[in-house]
Amino acid sequence: MAVEKKRVIQGVLLAVGIAFNIWGLLTLVQTAGHDAGISVGLTYLDKIPHIIHKYVIVVITMMIGILSLSNWAAQLSGKKRNVLSIIFCAYSTILTIPLFLTFILCFFRAGGILDFDMVNMIADDMMDIFKTPGAYYTIFVLGSLMGAVFLVVPILSTYCTVKNIDLIKVILAKIKGKKAAPAQESAQEDAESAEEGKESASKQEDEEKKNAQE
Repeated sequence: MAVEKKRVIQGVLLAVGIAFNIWGLLTLVQTAGHDAGISVGLTYLDKIPHIIHKYVIVVITMMIGILSLSNWAAQLSGKKRNVLSIIFCAYSTILTIPLFLTFILCFFRAGGILDFDMVNMIADDMMDIFKTPGAYYTIFVLGSLMGAVFLVVPILSTYCTVKNIDLIKVILAKIKGKKAAPAQESAQEDAESAEEGKESASKQEDEEKKNAQE
């Protein structure tokens, strides 16, 4: 029963991963190729007025797809698991680098020192939506942080998968270790204090004996 359940979960993850990756890539092509007259049939995207909203759909669908495929690969075993995990990590990294760089370059576009068509469209659209510099610069910062997280997390996750490291257990162990450390230090201090007390009592007894002999 457990084996069957695992196979069902793997099948669902694989199906969801493939479906959302295809949807995300088609959405990307439809969005990026609209001005060039390229269409893959997702005409509902053409009715969305802001290009950034279209790219939000791309990010969400691709994120679901990549996470599903990564989790599917992680449930496999041996060399196949490692190879597929590395492939999906590389795929994720290749797709995420443009996202991260775009948000970084938006700062330069807002400052008037960059003129690049794709960045211009996205930066100008966000500035039009959020109006004030404080608002859209905040979005640029959050977008850059999101891109950085999307870059680092898959790489770290893949490393842990390949090296058979349970990252959650490692983190929990460190947290418990930090909590246990003060208790250990307190116990050690109590033991040292007790030892000092014994030594002091022993010295006092010796002095009393000497005084009695005199």
